[in-house]
Amino acid sequence: MKKLILLLFIPLVFNCSSDSSDDTGSLDNTQLIDIDQNIYPVLEIADEFWTTQNLKTKTYRDGTPIPYVEDPIEWENLTTGAWRYVNNDSSTEEKYGLLYNFYAVNNPKGLAPEGSRIPSYADFLHLTSYYGAPITSYPEEEIFLSFLTDDPEIPWNRDEFSFQGTNSTGFNLYPSGVQRSSDSSTLFGYGAVLYSSSITDGPGAQDYPFTPRFTASSPSNLVIGEFQGNYYYGCAVRLIKE
Repeated sequence: MKKLILLLFIPLVFNCSSDSSDDTGSLDNTQLIDIDQNIYPVLEIADEFWTTQNLKTKTYRDGTPIPYVEDPIEWENLTTGAWRYVNNDSSTEEKYGLLYNFYAVNNPKGLAPEGSRIPSYADFLHLTSYYGAPITSYPEEEIFLSFLTDDPEIPWNRDEFSFQGTNSTGFNLYPSGVQRSSDSSTLFGYGAVLYSSSITDGPGAQDYPFTPRFTASSPSNLVIGEFQGNYYYGCAVRLIKE
């Protein structure tokens, strides 16, 4: 008798899903990814989850490219969102991130990646107050240095003064400065101005964005305070993971 051999074909189902996010948002509890696939470390600092690097996306959350504007005169006259390199130097992008104007920060297309937000005035106030340096203040050197990067290649320098951060808070702040008009000091190398999502009362009838600043002009002039900005100013951006 011939034996009938039945071959059973069992379909194999492969799960092609990944644990990582699709386009933007959280990779895990310690990282955030933007739409350009830049990955930012995230650390719990002062009871909130902050990115420890400045934003460097060149695309809004909805996929719209953010214009790059290099010319300082054109930058000063902008009324729409844009980005530029820190110190007008593309080699600074990796460590310093990019500078944005406030038209990009509050653009409805979304500057912050999914799962994150741009910090408010209250967030920055809580951050600095948590370590004993409420805005505006002239903190002790130890407190000031605790916010600055401990990268040995990037000390904060102003004239003959040099400050090396300890980064004991984990905030890891680089001296990215600020872009104003073409003839204004950029504070690059000894200061950092960050955007918040908040608007504060400006002089007269005009309101202006709240921009916390960290500057080290001399050992007797270490400042954590407010920099009276304008919508076209180019400032670095940090994120809080939600």
